[in-house]
Amino acid sequence: MKDAEVVIKRVRDQYESMSKSQQKVAEFFITSEEALYLSAARIAEILEVSHSTVVRTAQALGFEGFPDLQAALQEQVFGRATSAATYELGKRTLGDGEEKSTDSAALLQRLMLSDSASIQNLMNEINLADFSASVDRLIAANSVYVIGLRSSAPVARSFGMAVRQMRPNCTILEPGTGDLVDQIFDISNHDVLFAICFGRYATTTLRCMDFARGVGAHVIAITDTPLSPAARRATLSFVVRHGVWFHGASAALLSLLNAFISAMLLQQHDLAQQRLERIGNTLKYFEVFDSADDAPPLRED
Repeated sequence: MKDAEVVIKRVRDQYESMSKSQQKVAEFFITSEEALYLSAARIAEILEVSHSTVVRTAQALGFEGFPDLQAALQEQVFGRATSAATYELGKRTLGDGEEKSTDSAALLQRLMLSDSASIQNLMNEINLADFSASVDRLIAANSVYVIGLRSSAPVARSFGMAVRQMRPNCTILEPGTGDLVDQIFDISNHDVLFAICFGRYATTTLRCMDFARGVGAHVIAITDTPLSPAARRATLSFVVRHGVWFHGASAALLSLLNAFISAMLLQQHDLAQQRLERIGNTLKYFEVFDSADDAPPLRED
């Protein structure tokens, strides 16, 4: 597996054969936390080398390109990091030095700009053929199973509930609300397992992916690196790289999930519309939501 230890070993093995500029880049890869999240262009700017030098250095270390090397470093760090360590890296990413204001309004702007850049980067990286194929699978499958645990649980539940509105037979796998074996044992080669799994990678999620692949089910994963345990278990995977987020849901992740739901809605509009109307009538029958019409008037005093 290509992790940080492999990167260090390859730097040692290849160091003497590298140019001075490549040696500078290689040292940056293994000594700076910034290598985990900065773009190749930004690293080139910091080190005062060309963009191509950064790319060629990654290739000299045996990687296809800079993104693969960065993913290997991220897998090592985020695959083992505690929440506190992830928080600390995020704080450094945002910048807490004198050159960057800690004023809340300034922080708001930096975060939103960072989120916007993350969505733009993700849009450029998504394989459109894989996305279309995954949407088709989600629509055509006999049953869809959705799993995401720990910090991924809220967004997985939200996504599963949305899929359930678009089509029948969608199960949200939730340990603790019943026996997980009972929830998943009916999965077959006609079904899809949709897994949201970021480092540190939940063992239960990975076991469910193994089980699904074992019976021939199609496994779609959203994860943080193309080398993660989840990516290696998936039929198709989509990488949402770590940015500045501490609560299990980045803007890029939510945008990607929204794209899946929207594509399903557009491709089976009539069926989805019928289901949404039935759901609306059922909610009204059970009086699930309070009616604003019955609310008391606001006091003016």
